[in-house]
Amino acid sequence: MNLKTNYKLPFTSKNNNQIVFQSPWHSQLFAITVQLSERGNFTWKEFVEYFGKSLNKARIIKQNLDGNDDYFNSWLLALEEIIISKEIGNSKILSIIKDDWINAYLSTPHGDPVKIKQRSI
Repeated sequence: MNLKTNYKLPFTSKNNNQIVFQSPWHSQLFAITVQLSERGNFTWKEFVEYFGKSLNKARIIKQNLDGNDDYFNSWLLALEEIIISKEIGNSKILSIIKDDWINAYLSTPHGDPVKIKQRSI
């Protein structure tokens, strides 16, 4: 039986017959999550459980999720929670990384790639 499914994921759009993420950080977050899972830090099933809980929390706050930034903010929260629960990192390290990213983003001229300086944590 050959099933052909034509559906659009909520966080993607079509561009020249290719699916692309609507924002670069969406694809980067997705790639980081896949890489962490492929390296054995957690199973995809485990991540989906965390993500489902995160989406449910978001739905309580905002009834209608638009499937864009709110979807990936829920994804990010799920990733942070699984990183902490699996002791891959902790909230202090995640906070430092966020601060470093914010500082790098705010100090990077428009159009230039954002680069975070590496430091020992």
